[in-house]
Amino acid sequence: MPRFRLLLLALCLSACAAPPADTQTPAGALRGGAGLLAWALDRGGPRVMAPSTREELTDSLLRGEREQAFAAQTGQTAGLRDLFAEAALADAQAVAAHGAPPVSWGHRVTLHFFAPDGATVSLTDRFWYLIPDGPGALRVAAREQDQVLQLDDGNWRTHHWRVVRDDALPPPAPPGPAPLFRAARLSAAARPWTDRSADRWRRDLRAVRELGLDTLILPLDLRPGAPETALTPAVLARVGEQARALNVALLLEVTVEGLSPRALRALHGALGAGARPPALAGVLLRPEGRPAGPTVTLWRQTIQARFGPLPLGLVTASPAADFSLAGVASVQARRWPLGLLHGPRRTWQLRAFVRAHPQGSLVAGHLYGAGGLLTPDGSFTPLARALTRPAERPGGVAFVWGWALDLWPLLLVVVGGWWVCRARSRR
Repeated sequence: MPRFRLLLLALCLSACAAPPADTQTPAGALRGGAGLLAWALDRGGPRVMAPSTREELTDSLLRGEREQAFAAQTGQTAGLRDLFAEAALADAQAVAAHGAPPVSWGHRVTLHFFAPDGATVSLTDRFWYLIPDGPGALRVAAREQDQVLQLDDGNWRTHHWRVVRDDALPPPAPPGPAPLFRAARLSAAARPWTDRSADRWRRDLRAVRELGLDTLILPLDLRPGAPETALTPAVLARVGEQARALNVALLLEVTVEGLSPRALRALHGALGAGARPPALAGVLLRPEGRPAGPTVTLWRQTIQARFGPLPLGLVTASPAADFSLAGVASVQARRWPLGLLHGPRRTWQLRAFVRAHPQGSLVAGHLYGAGGLLTPDGSFTPLARALTRPAERPGGVAFVWGWALDLWPLLLVVVGGWWVCRARSRR
């Protein structure tokens, strides 16, 4: 009998659980905003809104746009009835039929009225969006929109909306200047960095300063199928506060499948729906393929509209970007001639590289991983001496000793070959 009761309880709980499709998207859990939506201070009443209700409204507001995109792609409009009603449903169906649903980000929602029965809300949503505007053209704008939602059959549905104002974004400033940074990269082996502890972040940021550097490059993969990024905005804000206190800048290196509207929304979701993340010095894009100049300019326009002069760079050179990694010196390990590179010669190369770029931007390597500057427990590797003692010259002894270590297999082959030839000659 107790087992039967436990089974019955488990069935009831599973029936009450929300379907995974309703709570997860490629941008993360929408009930938390996924970096796309934030709530301003409430101006309404008379009922106080519970956090669970606020999360349900967040989910409904963000899923509405994605349901329109799904309806436009597939022609299946039945799902729109779960999120819209009355005049708003007719508008959503018209948008889906037109085939040009918007892609939005940076939602800032203000609650004006929450009915005593808990079933009606009135709010204002301010956000940025992108929408196709003619063949091959894209339109970006900032919108302020009033909405009325009602709780029907357990779902929050938008019944009415009204566009208060729609302003085109100002043109971006001319590209440049490029930021000057001396950076180390948090290697791909350290992903995901969203689950690292505050103590570990503090230790690594201090290590960056002690190495004589001023910037930490954070890798972020926003391609379809990448791990969930719902935690990225909150973690980036917390790390930024620590970095600012230690006078370390952050550079976000973002891998995307291309400069598509989906990738643009994902980037803004990673940056969060609020103010510019602290200590963020720039965004470096790593797209698959070479993007067109007008598309890069549009991305810069959306970023500047939100955050002001935040530099946007590309891995490859482009006149439309503020900077490119192609113009930044990166240390290259030279393994010639046998593919070997032992510690002394690696240290000699890094020290010579740093001394050759006293004022320019550079990437001195990875913090962790093979050939990294830190061990897994956060202490300096022997290679880090090249950065902790920058005044020292590379030194001829280290150069000769490094080559001796790297060339000993060749010497062994020569000696062995000489011995074999001599043994044969004696026969």
